[in-house]
Amino acid sequence: MKRILSYLCVLGMLMFSFSCGDSFLDVNTNPNSAVSSTPELTLTAALAGTVNTNRLSANEIGAMWSGQWSPSGSVSGFTQEKTYDIQTNFRTTIWTEPYNNLQDYKYAEQAALAVGKKAIAGICRVMKAYNYQLIVDAYGNAPYSDALKGTASIRPAYDDASAIYDSLIRDINLGIEYLGAPISSDNPSPGASDIYYGGDADLWIKFANTLKLRILIRESGVTGKASIISTEMAKLAGSHEKFISEDEDVRANPGYLKTSGKQNPWYENYGYSSADTRSGSHDFYGYSDFFVKFLSDTRDSARIKLLTYPVIVAGDTSIVGVPFGEGNDTYLYSKISGYGPALLPNDASVKASTLYQRDQIVMSAAESFFLQAEAVQRGLLTSDLSAQALYEAGVAQSFALLSSMADYTALASAWKSLDVDTELDLYLNSGLNNVDWTSSASKLDAIRTQKWIALAGIGGFEAWTEYRRTGVPIIPLSTRAIGAQQPVRLLYPLSEYSNNADNTNKQGTINQFTSKIFWDVN
Repeated sequence: MKRILSYLCVLGMLMFSFSCGDSFLDVNTNPNSAVSSTPELTLTAALAGTVNTNRLSANEIGAMWSGQWSPSGSVSGFTQEKTYDIQTNFRTTIWTEPYNNLQDYKYAEQAALAVGKKAIAGICRVMKAYNYQLIVDAYGNAPYSDALKGTASIRPAYDDASAIYDSLIRDINLGIEYLGAPISSDNPSPGASDIYYGGDADLWIKFANTLKLRILIRESGVTGKASIISTEMAKLAGSHEKFISEDEDVRANPGYLKTSGKQNPWYENYGYSSADTRSGSHDFYGYSDFFVKFLSDTRDSARIKLLTYPVIVAGDTSIVGVPFGEGNDTYLYSKISGYGPALLPNDASVKASTLYQRDQIVMSAAESFFLQAEAVQRGLLTSDLSAQALYEAGVAQSFALLSSMADYTALASAWKSLDVDTELDLYLNSGLNNVDWTSSASKLDAIRTQKWIALAGIGGFEAWTEYRRTGVPIIPLSTRAIGAQQPVRLLYPLSEYSNNADNTNKQGTINQFTSKIFWDVN
């Protein structure tokens, strides 16, 4: 389901955005400054900012620590990632960018409500929950009730992570209430300023319900959460149509152009420049050997062809990954499998490829179905579909999404052919554990394993978060790990210890191996 806006639809927004800075769709995020904006323009910039944050730094470290990606032997560095010996300067944008983004949503919501535009306010409230969940899942306790106040609170107090989760449910419920208000001249549709769903309130409510389900599932093992989970699950019960369904993936696209700085940011960072030359970091990344061996061992041939490019080893077509932690010449980019035709073109197809304007995925229908499948299998949610039907729909949507994104010229040159429907049927009836529902020893492990695969290349941070919650699949340690444990969280940024020291120090001594997020009860 493509929602690519034409250049003319966003021309006015782009002109304003470029006047504020060099970044694509950037706006001044300080609500106390003299510069002002409309709710519509700020909403567009905020929605673009959210997906860029999640699809770059957060996605990257999540993909590495969830066993999906690995740096190639063509690049040095990544020492903190490989050793797990992280410091307070590690990936700090995962903290700073969501908070900057939240300022935009707050501004847009307040400005929208001031003129009765509840549809915009509803989107902002849902995206507030989306951003804060990422912050909590990475860092635990964080500024919430005292945050986003500008000069009124320049050193905000921290809220308990569990309490923030409860507040996010209330934020989503309020967002749903706003989104349910009838569209009228007083409450117009956001239209083109909504670069996810084009102002479709019904789809936004489905997204809100799916996000709520993600939050409820995440905290479902925590003592004391039974009441709120039961109450909120009752609101979601009945039909899978309450959630993101077939071909309703949440996609972001402000109108990407084949111009430097205005292409799909994921494409430009990991793929090619607007001049069709490899980006500076193109050769730095590939898949972990654990991931590609897992796909091969489970005969996941369709997604292998969509997610990877093969290399020739001793005359044979092979899928080659990198043991996470390694980085020698054995694993030069030219010797490993890079990101495949569902993610990037290859050198031969890049000039004709349109993947530079591809949508970015915020949340997939596959993830929605897997969340529902787990909730139904555990007896937390009633649905018109069985856990098996939801599970198989999740796998099917994963296949469908990758297929819809693919550069088929590149796929044909690398793999010759692909019959997705046939491959899907063979896969679901393979008799393999954690693939074929009937043959899977643990239905929950099957659901969680397939969600992990479906998030590859799309939702790395979510894959790592789910791995911390469930322990599925069993991911090997980095070959350069400093100990026998994998990280369970990130450390607060140095800027917090410098600028908000009293409140940050109240959180105690934070250790990346032992200071678990509240929902991590394994």
